[in-house]
Amino acid sequence: MSPNHVDRRGFTLTEILIAVAIVALFAGIAAPLAYRQLQGARSDATGRELATLRAGLLGFYEDTGRFPSAGEGLAALFSDPGVTGWQGPYVGGREGTLEEILLDEFGLDYHYDPSPVTHPAAAAGAVVASAGEDGVLTCGSVGGTWQLAAQTDDLLVLVTPGQIDRNHIQVCSASLRAIGEAASRYYRDHAAFPTAPSDLLGSYLPGDGGLFLDPWFRPVTMSVQSNGNYPPDLNLRSCGPDRTDDGGGGDDVQWSVSAVPPGRDETLRRVKTAQAALTTDPLLALAGDWSGADRQALHLASELDQDGWGRSLLVDPAARIVFSAGPDGLSETLGDNIPGGAGFGVGLPGGGGEDDDDEDAGDDGDGEDDDGEDDDDDDGDDDDEDDDDDDDDDDDDDDEGRGRGGRGRR
Repeated sequence: MSPNHVDRRGFTLTEILIAVAIVALFAGIAAPLAYRQLQGARSDATGRELATLRAGLLGFYEDTGRFPSAGEGLAALFSDPGVTGWQGPYVGGREGTLEEILLDEFGLDYHYDPSPVTHPAAAAGAVVASAGEDGVLTCGSVGGTWQLAAQTDDLLVLVTPGQIDRNHIQVCSASLRAIGEAASRYYRDHAAFPTAPSDLLGSYLPGDGGLFLDPWFRPVTMSVQSNGNYPPDLNLRSCGPDRTDDGGGGDDVQWSVSAVPPGRDETLRRVKTAQAALTTDPLLALAGDWSGADRQALHLASELDQDGWGRSLLVDPAARIVFSAGPDGLSETLGDNIPGGAGFGVGLPGGGGEDDDDEDAGDDGDGEDDDGEDDDDDDGDDDDEDDDDDDDDDDDDDDEGRGRGGRGRR
């Protein structure tokens, strides 16, 4: 053989077949692994998308007081559905398209349930689910029951607004208290509670009335509750997180304002003014008709006809004492009369001296005299004042209002 000859033999058929078989073997091993890795990556990406949707739904809830309705769906996180308080978009994809939000990484629609029922029971306000790798949703259905412990490739998240609601309840309670304090001031001036938010706006409550819309964007209700012969209470109520009026139960948030403390304050002012004027004219003959002849004879303003609850002030001609029948409107029940213990044919406890009268009149149950001094120096500890203290203790509980939020009293 010539030294310049080159051996140009190719692969034999057997060698080629062996090589192809080896490649096919490796491909058969690698392809399933690659597919599983791809599906796992899609599952991981879908899980991240579900977490993003959960955060978006909570943002929507915090701003609007509710989750998107079934009709609005997850698209409400991307574009404004016309809901009060919406400040989105709350989610956005790489391309910024709606399809990225509505479809999972397997190319299938997400399932959104705004009123879920779960087993075991969970405090979920919404559920978002993906059918997972096999494309079949087996852990539950919208409008059905979601099986949280099901062994399936489905992916889902529970959206729970608990902390948002707890924060909102505190905000709502503070708003109701502010309205209640304004209503109490209104009562001092009008001897009646307001009947509409417009009665308070401006002079008594600053702003545009936003306090009358609770954090769940439902109107706050005002209702006056009669207490028989006693002055009424004003009840302020929010429907709470479930946005449903539970009649004061459930998760409703409430605040109650008693007419007794503001009425007492105004009554004390009017009685002391009237008494001071009467004392300066000891020779005036009294007819026993304060709101008629007697008040007019002293040339006093007509507002001094009535006490802080809108009832006529009274005068005892013999003792020359102007007084109010108190919250119960009955002059014969001396304990709650103002000044305490005053009545027809009774005069005042402690001998009827002017200084004693002022001290009794100034004890409105708030721990201070009317002139702002502490009651610790008061030396009037007789039985009538004890009656007053008992009544005032009850009033103190109602002084600014009684609130109830969430599922217990606040």
